[in-house]
Amino acid sequence: MAMVVAALACAASGAQAQENRFAGIMKVVRGDVQVQRQEQKLPAQVGDKLYSGDRIVTAADAAAGITLRDDTLMSLGPKTSFVLEDFKFNESSGDGNIAVRVAKGTLRYVSGLIGKHAPERQQVATPTATIGIRGTDFIVEVGDE
Repeated sequence: MAMVVAALACAASGAQAQENRFAGIMKVVRGDVQVQRQEQKLPAQVGDKLYSGDRIVTAADAAAGITLRDDTLMSLGPKTSFVLEDFKFNESSGDGNIAVRVAKGTLRYVSGLIGKHAPERQQVATPTATIGIRGTDFIVEVGDE
């Protein structure tokens, strides 16, 4: 009996840890969009939860829209490879940080609560530069090499 309770407690804490990493959701999926999580490649669907470490890849005729828990909005254009490297957000205080990487393609970024409380806690990296965000709405385009 004690082992069953311990197993259930571990499963619950694992689910809670996964939920604590929950960063946002897919709000728009048009065309072939994949979420790569660890070794899995999953077809993206509206309503899918996203987590720190997820890579989102859009095909040539595809696009995606993401809303993070702090109401940051991100739109990915065709042929984009994007990684949500880090996301932490405390809903009570509004504190947190966001770090994303765009390997190629197009990203439109509209700041949410983290950007309003601490704009310096937002970061967008590309293959050639890292951008510290101070504004609230911008577009990043990374071309193929």
